[in-house]
Amino acid sequence: MSPGNGLVAAAFAVSFVTSLIGGALGGWGQVAALVLATAGAAARARPAGVFGVAALSVGLWFALEGGANAILAAMDVRPRNFWREWTTAAHVVATAIVLAVFVLSLYRRPPTPFRAALETSNDIEAVVNRIGRAASWLFVPMMLIIFYDITQRSIINNHPGFLNTVFYLQSAKMQEMQWHLHGALFMLCLGFAYVKDAHVRIELVRDVMAPRTRVWIELLGAALFLFAYCAVLTRYGWNFTERAFLTNERSSAPTGLSMRWIIKSMLPVGFVLLGMTGVSAALRCIVFLFGPTDLKPEANRYAITHHADLPDDVVTQGPITD
Repeated sequence: MSPGNGLVAAAFAVSFVTSLIGGALGGWGQVAALVLATAGAAARARPAGVFGVAALSVGLWFALEGGANAILAAMDVRPRNFWREWTTAAHVVATAIVLAVFVLSLYRRPPTPFRAALETSNDIEAVVNRIGRAASWLFVPMMLIIFYDITQRSIINNHPGFLNTVFYLQSAKMQEMQWHLHGALFMLCLGFAYVKDAHVRIELVRDVMAPRTRVWIELLGAALFLFAYCAVLTRYGWNFTERAFLTNERSSAPTGLSMRWIIKSMLPVGFVLLGMTGVSAALRCIVFLFGPTDLKPEANRYAITHHADLPDDVVTQGPITD
C-alpha cells in the first residue's frame, strides 16, 4: 500500500471509530479524518478513496452532536434554529470542501488528472457493480417465498389441517418479506443499472443527437438533477430510518415483521449508491468533452447509442445530420 492510500485508510478508520464513540471526540475525529484524507490526496492516493472518506467525514461532522452542533451550542446558538435558516448554505460549504479535496487528489494523481478521473470512475463502478451483483441474488429467496406462500394457500384451501403443522408460516410475515426483499433489490441495484445504462431513456430523441450533445445532456442531467435528488432522498431517508430505529417501529399487522428500520435503511443506502454512480458518469462525461483524444474511446459510454439494430457507423459516430 502506498503512503497516500495508507493515509486514506487511516482517515477512514479514524472517522468510523470516533463516530461510534460520539461526543466531542466524534466531532474532532471527523476533522482529523478530513486532514488525513487531504494529506493522502497530496501524497497521490487513489482519488476514489479520497473522495469517499472526505464525503464521509464532512457528512458526519455536520450530523454528529459533537461536530457542528457542538460548535453552535458553544456560541450560544440553538442548532435547530440555525439549521432551519442556513441548511442550504451549509450544504454548499460541505460540497465545496469535498470537491476541493477531490480535485486536489485528481491533480496530484499521475499521470494526468483526466486519467485519474477515469480511474476514479472505474473504482466507483467496481464497488457499485459488486454490490449490485450481490443484491441481485435477493431475487432467489424472494421468488422462493412467493412460491411457498402461494403453494401453502392452495394447500390450506383443500386441507385446513395444514394450519396446525410445523410447515405453516404466517402469511403476513411472508408477504411483508416479499416486498422487503423486492425493495432492497430495487434500491441496491439502482446504481448498478445506471452503470449498465439499463435505465429507460427517450431513444426516439436521444438517438438522433450528435455524440457530444448526448454527453452534455448526461453531464447536465447529473449535475442539475441527479445529485440534488439523491442528496434530498438520502437526507430524508436517513431521518426516516433513524426515527424507525429509535421508536422500534414494526409492522402494523399483529403477526407482521419487526425492525422496520432495516428495510427503511435501504432508501438512503440506495440513493448514496446512485449518487456515486452519478459521480462516475459525470467524470466520464468530463473526460470525453474536455480530455485528450486518446482517452475518448474509454470515456464514450454516454456518447454512443445502444440499439443493436443500428449500423456500426451510426452507433459509433451518430446519425448523419447534414
